[in-house]
Amino acid sequence: MISIDEAWDIMEALNNDAHGYAWDLWIEADEADDESLREDASDAQREYFIDIFNNLDEEIKQAIFHYARTDEQFKDQFECYYGEIDRKSTRLNSSHT
Repeated sequence: MISIDEAWDIMEALNNDAHGYAWDLWIEADEADDESLREDASDAQREYFIDIFNNLDEEIKQAIFHYARTDEQFKDQFECYYGEIDRKSTRLNSSHT
């Protein structure tokens, strides 16, 4: 299994990629100074993150879920990017599955 440091690095890289995909939405929201557009950009970024995450090797996904279940700080950050997870099943509590 990958280390927690490697999992952190992967998680942050995925979020950076997702942010890049949502970049135009973030720019539009900032230029308009519109909170609703910021929420839209955040939602889009989360969807991109989930899509990228779902394409990872199963072993890496399971390691990340493991750390999200066992390390509170990791869980808090992961849920900022992915959405709420169920600690027992490694499944989302939302409709992103």
